[in-house]
Amino acid sequence: MKRSWLGTVGAFVLMVVGCGETDATTTETSNGSATSTGTETGTTAPDPTTGTTTTGTPTTTMMVPTGTSTTTGDVEPECGDGTIDDGEACDDGADNGPGKSCNAQCALNVCGDGDPGPDEACDNGAMNGDMNSCKSDCTQASCGDGVVGPGEGCDDGNQVDDDDCTNSCALANCGDGIVAPTEACDDGNQDNTDACTNNCTLAACGDGFVGPDEGCDAGPDNSNTGACTLECKENVCGDGFAQAGIEECDEGANNGPGAVCNAMCLLNVCGDVDKGPDEECDDGNMTSGDGCSPTCKLEGCGNAIVDPNEDCDDGKDGDNDDGCTDVCKLPACGDGFESPSVGEECDLGAGNSDSGVCTAGCKDAECGDGLVQANVEQCDDGPNNANGNACKADCSLNVCGDGFVGPGEGCDDGNQSNADMCTNVCKPASCGDGFVQAGEQCDLGLLNSNQGLCTLACQNAVCGDGFVAPTEQCDDANQNNDDACTNTCKNAACGDGFLQPGEQCDDGNASNTDGCTNACAPAKCGDGFVQPGIGETCDDGNNIPNDGCNPGCGTTCRSVNGLNWCYNPTACGQPCNAVCAHFGLTPVPDPNVWFAAQDTQPECQALASAFGLATIAMNSWTYACLEDDAGDHTNTPLVGSMYCSTYAGCPNEHLNNMDQIGIACNANGRRSICPCQ
Repeated sequence: MKRSWLGTVGAFVLMVVGCGETDATTTETSNGSATSTGTETGTTAPDPTTGTTTTGTPTTTMMVPTGTSTTTGDVEPECGDGTIDDGEACDDGADNGPGKSCNAQCALNVCGDGDPGPDEACDNGAMNGDMNSCKSDCTQASCGDGVVGPGEGCDDGNQVDDDDCTNSCALANCGDGIVAPTEACDDGNQDNTDACTNNCTLAACGDGFVGPDEGCDAGPDNSNTGACTLECKENVCGDGFAQAGIEECDEGANNGPGAVCNAMCLLNVCGDVDKGPDEECDDGNMTSGDGCSPTCKLEGCGNAIVDPNEDCDDGKDGDNDDGCTDVCKLPACGDGFESPSVGEECDLGAGNSDSGVCTAGCKDAECGDGLVQANVEQCDDGPNNANGNACKADCSLNVCGDGFVGPGEGCDDGNQSNADMCTNVCKPASCGDGFVQAGEQCDLGLLNSNQGLCTLACQNAVCGDGFVAPTEQCDDANQNNDDACTNTCKNAACGDGFLQPGEQCDDGNASNTDGCTNACAPAKCGDGFVQPGIGETCDDGNNIPNDGCNPGCGTTCRSVNGLNWCYNPTACGQPCNAVCAHFGLTPVPDPNVWFAAQDTQPECQALASAFGLATIAMNSWTYACLEDDAGDHTNTPLVGSMYCSTYAGCPNEHLNNMDQIGIACNANGRRSICPCQ
């Protein structure tokens, strides 16, 4: 048997030498035997899982058997000797063993043998599997490899954390802090009072959890009649929801005194001292006869007692014609109760009307009673009703075309023809028949009116025709602006620009600073208005000197009739040369201009008004162009009337002379008023 093993080895050696992988010397003997001596390279068969070939360097000396064999080194083959013997898949000698490419039994280390080899991450033998910790290919199961291993709820082989399998290979579930497709939220906590519930739903009123901004949440038990309303608010008095068993009512903001529901959410009932909507009174007691009955009705008419404000009280017996009505009043027309015993034919109370079916005198309306019943009668003149009168016998108006000649009709032929002798307005063809004929400007028929657009003379209404039209205040049929009605048909008034009786001037404005005040009086010193136009710089309404505004209103010169007229307030008896010199001026050199500015009554009156004098004196005075009256001028600028001359030589005379020349301002003094420039 040993020879057979050696023969086999010899054949194997020859095969190896033939392959050229062994450095050996073979000697053939005379009996045909061969001896092989050399160094053999040990080879481990490739790993069936990796294809890797492991080599060693064992040295083996073998004798090839002949008829009688001789062996150099008589060693029994065994696993671990570094030589791959019969029945061995490998032999790495001392490197055989657990965790090696060749195990201690000289078998190749392969995946599934239970021994983790050099190229294996693990090897649990028969326990290897894709669902176990060591997979079928001897790689370690790990999260993300796409295979569900031990401790993994799932493994989808991706790094998407918000799908059904998380990146930690756990099935997505509520509370893991990751919002899965089936979740509205996931905050990773077990707090039901925040914005995300433990069921991974958004907090909402009615979910049974008291969330943010909620006062309560009873889930399906929320009710506007329960302790927690449908808005998740605690049901309290005043919120508008009546809590069953707690509140009798709740009208919200309408709760309160006098309301159906009071401030404590109790119904307003008779006897609570709070007069409710359906109560006439509420005195809080059940006592009768105190003005408020136990049913909260006011006590009064019908109690058979004549109370204050009652005429009578027969207990409201239902008979309103027995002398006492059921409102405890004596029968009277207009009380709404028909009382034949006092002569009433009807009584509609507030519905009584002289234009209704029951007159204000409680009589049945009828044609001929003198009262027009609305929608029944057109007119009713009582005993004057007649077919020839304004109101016919049947209480219809007498109108043109009815065939009866009534008041205001010249004819009535009962037709609508304007081609016969009677027009369809029942007038002989004439002004007022509604047809514009020759010589007429208009004809509105019955609408013609001297106060309308077309006068009774068929003329268009115009200012000055003597008739006050709707757009006119007056019409005196003249073009005089000096009477009470102006030629614009407006009532004469101060400020209309026309000088009327009683007015001294009228400049058509409301200014008090020009020559005519808004009282239609000429501006003058002392009227209280400063008129620069007549030379005033002040006007305190008096003629008292030394009070801040002198009697001349700041200056004693006035611009009137185109000239500047002045008087000397400090002296009397001075002719015009002296007066003008007082102001550093000279008299107007042209006597004709001087004379022409004062020789008419209007001019003289304008001068008088300007200097505060009411009256004038016109004559052919020698010097008085101008002078005031002789008199006491103490504390008085000018006195009496304004003297104006119709004597053309007056201006030259007045230059150096005057009446009362040289007389002081005493009882006989006089002042000149001169045109200075």
